[in-house]
Amino acid sequence: MCELCGNDDLHLHATARRKRLWEMTPGWQCSILGTCLTLADLRALSRKLPLKTRPGFPVDYQLHGFFVKEADQPGRAAKMLTKLLDRKHAAAIRRLRGVKDAKGLEDAWVEALAAGDIPGPYWAILSHPAATTDLSERMFADVHMLSHLVGASNRGDIRRLTDLEEENAGLRDKIAKQQNHHRQRLDEKEKQINELRDRLQHAPERAIRIAAPAVLDSDGACTSVPALQGELRHMEIRAAQTDATLRGQRSRIDELSRLVESLLDENRSLETALVRERENGLAGDACDTSCPFDLSGRCLLYVGGRQQTVHRLKSLVEAWNGQFLHHDGGLEKSINELAGAVVKADAVVFPTDCVSHDAALQVKRLCRQSMKPFVPLRSSGVASFVAGLRQGLESFDAMAGAD
Repeated sequence: MCELCGNDDLHLHATARRKRLWEMTPGWQCSILGTCLTLADLRALSRKLPLKTRPGFPVDYQLHGFFVKEADQPGRAAKMLTKLLDRKHAAAIRRLRGVKDAKGLEDAWVEALAAGDIPGPYWAILSHPAATTDLSERMFADVHMLSHLVGASNRGDIRRLTDLEEENAGLRDKIAKQQNHHRQRLDEKEKQINELRDRLQHAPERAIRIAAPAVLDSDGACTSVPALQGELRHMEIRAAQTDATLRGQRSRIDELSRLVESLLDENRSLETALVRERENGLAGDACDTSCPFDLSGRCLLYVGGRQQTVHRLKSLVEAWNGQFLHHDGGLEKSINELAGAVVKADAVVFPTDCVSHDAALQVKRLCRQSMKPFVPLRSSGVASFVAGLRQGLESFDAMAGAD
């Protein structure tokens, strides 16, 4: 480490004042603004400054570049950004106010990474008087790599959906071919069975000769009749098995079709949410008609799910003018606390693939008792959440109108 960096650490320990945005290491302002503030925050702040954007070029990119440049010097914009960061992440700043050394800040950062709660702790620790250069550089590196992982994850989700659709189309073709093949075989077997029955009924001697023309016992009777009857029973059994196979394949086709429709619906809902969010322009923080949903301040309880997804869902609900509550379904919190959470909520959703059976039954029972809507989700992913929320809002609004 250079001598200048070491002096910087000593200065941080020697003062009790938190660092301002322009006092950060040059180049970190981009990471801080991109991580700790939303595009809506920057749009709202830009209306208070004499800022002109270039037509035909992405507005959000221009706003980000302007504020990153201004944040490097103690001007009006940098001071407004610092106040906004302190106000937006006041809870994280208060939580870390009692930490006096770099070890405590490092433990808090590790905990924040594990929980997926990055923006608040990132600003609170970087601006903390006890933050050392080594810790700050490590945090900067962690956030930098997370930005790459998020982009790769989004691309991976789209690629997996495309692969699944292609695989499903291939399975449809394969099952259709197998179905046609089995249907032809079944028709052939049924034709043979009908022919054998007709021969046995109208000309048993001729049927015996066809099946085994030279097999006679000492009395001159054909010994192949039992064999012919056994063959007939065997063919009837095979025909029944083929029919059962066809029924199973039809059931599998229906199941795959429902899965494809569900995935397509989730994909359309997620695409609609993303497109409308991009079209929001300079609309600010308020959720108007261009938002995917306007929850109008309603409280949504999410039961179960995966911890790394919960923070993303919370951000979505709050961006859509709603409140978000979470109960893990009995993993750490008591399942008896569900009743109190349901009372606070206006509606309840839970992913069927990531919640205990007891918690799901408890949610349904409590919602029916309190006359509140609940929406089972196909999975714990973001796309499934958006699709389920879109479908559930219709019944939610209907119940609210009845009240």
